[in-house]
Amino acid sequence: MTERSAFQETYMRAAGAVAFVTIIDGKGDEGIGSAFHIGQGIFVTARHVIDGAKIKEIATTKSARLSEEAGGKTAPPRRLEIVDGPYFGPDGLDVAVFRVDLGDTPLPAITVSQHTDASLGEDDLVLSDILVIGYPPIPFTTIPSQVVTLGQINAVVRVRHSPVLHFIASAIARGGFSGGAALDPSGTALALVTESLGQGDMPVETGYMSLLSIEPVVDLAAERFGFSTHGAYPGRYSDTLFAAKFSNPSSASLSSFIYDASLYIYDDDRDLFVEINCTDEALLREAVATFHAITPVTRNDVEEGYVLYIPNDNPPAALLLEAGEAVAELFERSGYRQMAAERSQWQLKA
Repeated sequence: MTERSAFQETYMRAAGAVAFVTIIDGKGDEGIGSAFHIGQGIFVTARHVIDGAKIKEIATTKSARLSEEAGGKTAPPRRLEIVDGPYFGPDGLDVAVFRVDLGDTPLPAITVSQHTDASLGEDDLVLSDILVIGYPPIPFTTIPSQVVTLGQINAVVRVRHSPVLHFIASAIARGGFSGGAALDPSGTALALVTESLGQGDMPVETGYMSLLSIEPVVDLAAERFGFSTHGAYPGRYSDTLFAAKFSNPSSASLSSFIYDASLYIYDDDRDLFVEINCTDEALLREAVATFHAITPVTRNDVEEGYVLYIPNDNPPAALLLEAGEAVAELFERSGYRQMAAERSQWQLKA
């Protein structure tokens, strides 16, 4: 027996956590998409797979390898019933979550990445190897069959119809992959398969496979189900209380990753600091004054284009967030466009 590759091992761990979703659309036609389990019975899919359609069936087709804590056995494929949801993300975000009843038999969960758009640079993840799992229909097959393919992330891009980063993958885009998971070599979900980017009436398979960064999945699951990537508190674990990056359209930058202003608030209950950047010195001074009016600060260091300071008296997270949001609104009123933002969920719930 040949030794399995690292990606084969990753796939075998994840296969039982990926399900097909068959739907009946408004015209009465049957379609298929994919969904994957992230824990606690919570499944993720692409919004366009189920929005406005009747869900006919949700089921896994691969045996699930259970953890040692769950007995270390193999659980057969099964049909699943939604008990809560589905819930959809805001307009422009092709993401949906729902919860199923797992009964007494656990199901493997796919770990989700804690990265955010605000934390990614323009070259991060480019040429990273990925594994994509889903259920594109295969002609002449009698039942839905899970398909897995290897690829690379070839570009990190912004698209006009979504506020969140998308990854362009080298894998062939096929209908039915939508809602499936894109995993890194360790098995962590970096992104959700959403669509094929093409023009006009060109076939889906000739377009670029587009992957939606996993960030809004974590946010929506945390909002609706209290989902956590790290334990007791909802959302991802990060000492970043609030971060935002802005571009000035009038600067006519040739890169969507060149930011003209940014805000970063770090708070781990011991250390606390705020950094505000802006290429416009007058606007920077106004931003500092706006923050200071809500929570007084002690200036720590100043260089051209940015100010770093420590708020006085260790103010509560809610007050720091209020001050940060006020600065963000100031930048937007001044014509800047918010390109990425990150808000802690666990610190505000603690």
